[in-house]
Amino acid sequence: MEFPSFYIKLFVLVCLVAESIQVPSIRIVSGTKAVPGQFPYQVSVRVSGKHICGGALISQNSVVTAAHCVASIPEQFLTVQAGTVNITETGTVVAVSKIIPHPDYNYDNDIAVLQLSTPLDYSDVILPISLAVNEAPAGETVTITGWGRVRDGGALPEILQYSRSLTVLSDEQCARVAGPVNKGIQCLSKVRNNGFCDGDDGGPAVHKGVLIGIASYYSDGCGSASPDGYTKISYYRKWLVANSF
Repeated sequence: MEFPSFYIKLFVLVCLVAESIQVPSIRIVSGTKAVPGQFPYQVSVRVSGKHICGGALISQNSVVTAAHCVASIPEQFLTVQAGTVNITETGTVVAVSKIIPHPDYNYDNDIAVLQLSTPLDYSDVILPISLAVNEAPAGETVTITGWGRVRDGGALPEILQYSRSLTVLSDEQCARVAGPVNKGIQCLSKVRNNGFCDGDDGGPAVHKGVLIGIASYYSDGCGSASPDGYTKISYYRKWLVANSF
């Protein structure tokens, strides 16, 4: 009969149209891919060879990441992958010899140093990033990077993503929007369907080539219009310097 056939064809057509009209993805930069060497400080923090969080190389022997990514994991299960934008490629993989979470970590103070068992050799695709001495001015644009999920509950992308769509909020501005925050948190403002998602945790926020934040938390689901919370590097700089080499 033609009547059911018509509705089957109509259903298929509707599905194809729906597939072509996609909601903006909740991932770093809505799908913009990094190229090799563009972010040579970006690393993947891995458990048993599987990506769990991002991190930033701050010396040949040290990576900074979020404490909540690593505080409960034995060192022998952790590795760091550097020198590649493709999460499925080998790059350079080194073991972690020591995890140093901030001594006052308990949701707040969400920062940790990973000491590497073997120093990384610097190259065009592996370089450290400088630590911020001062807070970035409010209203300034920052760059974030990571291999986080493409949407809430979605898949992890193979290629490193980046975004320049977030801006710095002062503590006062953040308090008006999201309520008071710890002095060690840098709020980054963005519009809906931007910001970081699961798997971007521990990844860097960079302003004018300097590391200003480490991805700590998002509110109201990833990609919401609420500010993202980054651990403020300038606030913890002395501790980071004392625990890296």
